[in-house]
Amino acid sequence: MMRKIVYEAMLVMLIALVLAGASYIVRPDALTLVGSAPPAVPIEDNGQLFKQISFEQAQKMFAEKNALFADARPLVAYEAGHIQGAVHLDPNLFDQWADRLMASYPSDRPIVAYCEGPRCALSKELAEKLTWLGFEQVFYMVDGWGQWVTHEMPVD
Repeated sequence: MMRKIVYEAMLVMLIALVLAGASYIVRPDALTLVGSAPPAVPIEDNGQLFKQISFEQAQKMFAEKNALFADARPLVAYEAGHIQGAVHLDPNLFDQWADRLMASYPSDRPIVAYCEGPRCALSKELAEKLTWLGFEQVFYMVDGWGQWVTHEMPVD
């Protein structure tokens, strides 16, 4: 009796496996089982759509007045002082500013995100979120505020 149950269970599993394999083969989006084709879209060198920039690069963009500077620090720090003309875009409050920014700022103009301290990851987090919104030229500075103040650049 037990032998018959095991035999029937194995038969059912074999039939299920054959049906699953056959249905997968006829799928138009099936993955290849051997080898891999090159990707259809070239991948960027670092795999990210946003890039880290140096203080000097940010300083040049500020002088040319062609970039929006975005302060990723908490509101209290922003209100205490920020890069002249910078907007406050806290990555933790994304839902509060995303629609407004998309409506008021062109997606092909540069945005430079910054925060304070060499270990601060808020500027990189903000840069990532800005690329999610479709902004094409997004950059971030490590310790942007610290460098800005050290070099006595214009602040508000």
